Amino acid sequence: MTGRHHARRGVDIVAGADYLPETVKNNGYFSALTGKEDAWFERMTGIRERRRAAEDENSNTMALEAVKRMLADGTTTLDGVDLIVAASYTPWDTVATLAHVVQRHFRLSGARAIYLSTACSSMLNAIELVVAYMETGRAKRALVVAAEHNSLYARDSDAHSGHLWGDGAVALLLDAEASGGFEVVDVVTRGLADVGKGPEAVFLTPHRDGLVMPAGKDVFQHACQHMESAIHAMLDTHGLSVSDLTLLVPHQANDRIISQVGQRLGIDNDRVARTVGWTGNTGCASAGITLMRHRHLLAPGQLALLVTFGGGYSMGCALLRDRGAGIGALRANEEAALRLAAPVCAVA
Repeated sequence: MTGRHHARRGVDIVAGADYLPETVKNNGYFSALTGKEDAWFERMTGIRERRRAAEDENSNTMALEAVKRMLADGTTTLDGVDLIVAASYTPWDTVATLAHVVQRHFRLSGARAIYLSTACSSMLNAIELVVAYMETGRAKRALVVAAEHNSLYARDSDAHSGHLWGDGAVALLLDAEASGGFEVVDVVTRGLADVGKGPEAVFLTPHRDGLVMPAGKDVFQHACQHMESAIHAMLDTHGLSVSDLTLLVPHQANDRIISQVGQRLGIDNDRVARTVGWTGNTGCASAGITLMRHRHLLAPGQLALLVTFGGGYSMGCALLRDRGAGIGALRANEEAALRLAAPVCAVA
């Protein structure tokens, strides 16, 4: 597999948190708009409800809230951050980008501020970029934010894909010198625009139809194929098997895709992390949000694997090892919130 990046320098994700809006849209809402029965939406996607940004929220405000929640316990700071990488395909502003908004709000003077978009693989591209900077000594402490405001661009009345989309954000703090949370063992991303319908399958044109998915079947087939192959390639590279994984964290686009990938791998269903049923597809933030919500299932030394597939097409895969400190220090009330799938949760 091309585009491989081994995190040899010892890059760790030392803190993280997610944010999900309070507004909920259930299947009854979409049934009224499209004429489809409530049960159809869950049967086809596994989605029962989605979180949607309020009128005064956008990708910037959601990302800022995720960072604030990461800092809320008072033990995590942004001191020394010299790199900010923001990821989103649903920006509020394409000039004053999410990375710049984060830098200004938290007064991260002197830090590089980079914004990138590779559809639903964007967060893993951001992590890969951070690892590359750290391996070459160009950064020591980095803030990654991924946020999607899908509802800004999608049409809820679109019977093909309007019901898929949710909104949300995640923030991750990575460090090349401090340890804790998750060790980034390896991270790989790759463009796949040359396969299937590629850029014609999912696209977002603000002055035309917005966020649409005219080739859902092609997306489904290639998502299953390339996520499975990415997982096998990652495991083979490190001399691992599926049984060595404690937690698989796939992109949360459609529960049928998640189930098919899990079945192909032969992994136990209780080791496959899911949030799509109550968040909808939160785009590039989904794998990060899902990792935050299932962190309590990991013990020190255990492995989690994140895998994504995005429109365009693109893919990403990251192998993480639990360090048993920092990000994993869940408080009792947070762990209860995770079990109840509450709208918000932070780990510190």
